[in-house]
Amino acid sequence: MVQERIRETLSSMSPSFQEVGRWMLDNYDSIGFTSVNELSKIIGVSNASLVRYTQALGFSGYKQFKETVQEELRTKLKPDSNVVLNELDVLPIKKKLQKLADNEIQNLSKTLKGLSVQSLSRMVQGVLNSDRIFVSGFGVSKNIMQIFEYALVSMQIKEVHSITGSISDYSARLASMNSSDSLFIMTMPPYSPEALQVANAAHARKVKVYLFTDSAACPIYPIADSVACSANNSLLLTNSFVGMVAVIQVFINMLLLGSDENLIPHMKAVVATEREGYAWLKSQKEVLR
Repeated sequence: MVQERIRETLSSMSPSFQEVGRWMLDNYDSIGFTSVNELSKIIGVSNASLVRYTQALGFSGYKQFKETVQEELRTKLKPDSNVVLNELDVLPIKKKLQKLADNEIQNLSKTLKGLSVQSLSRMVQGVLNSDRIFVSGFGVSKNIMQIFEYALVSMQIKEVHSITGSISDYSARLASMNSSDSLFIMTMPPYSPEALQVANAAHARKVKVYLFTDSAACPIYPIADSVACSANNSLLLTNSFVGMVAVIQVFINMLLLGSDENLIPHMKAVVATEREGYAWLKSQKEVLR
């Protein structure tokens, strides 16, 4: 897919070409209907630069690039039109619920269709090949990070450390990172400046940086070793986390299947310890009666 080719080559491009690539990733569905003159004006580059960019992707020029994108777009379902907030307000509760649910189903569908198997596979290898795993998320993304952290800890496959909170909370862990570690970051708009600071610091230490986000507009995107994007269309003034949670679930399952070590006994041991804990609490309550 052209979209995947743009994403895979982004980090190796020049800064000006990276800007072109990020715009295309965020506005992919409109490329097939835009001439080279129109697109160069929108992005703010010359026609020649745009042609050279498509050639760097492996096409003979913009014409072949555009035709290939058009062919891909023909196979895609036409996305539903966005519903503005005031339209939702006047809908009956049942239709309102249906609109909101349909939007999340569409986000999930777009996310799974756009998933790069190569990117997720590199992330899986990142876990398997690293000495330690660091996971990071700020704001509401912290909640997604904690789901991811819990899944990794339950496998007991590697040492897992979280990086979140204020700079003073995580600076010691950040300083301990080295090139044998991997960092997984979850971030959604508005992208936390702390997430960018963590990513830059890890990148400077030659740590592999893996990113879960919604768009190539994420400032961490250019320095990430691999990226998993999730659709984030919302009918309200919030992010949609359906896609990201689904991607993380797919990733965890890929990790379970991709490991040479049988991780199921580790997970069973965690469940057994949990049951023992609940049994102990129950016994203490009975003693106190």
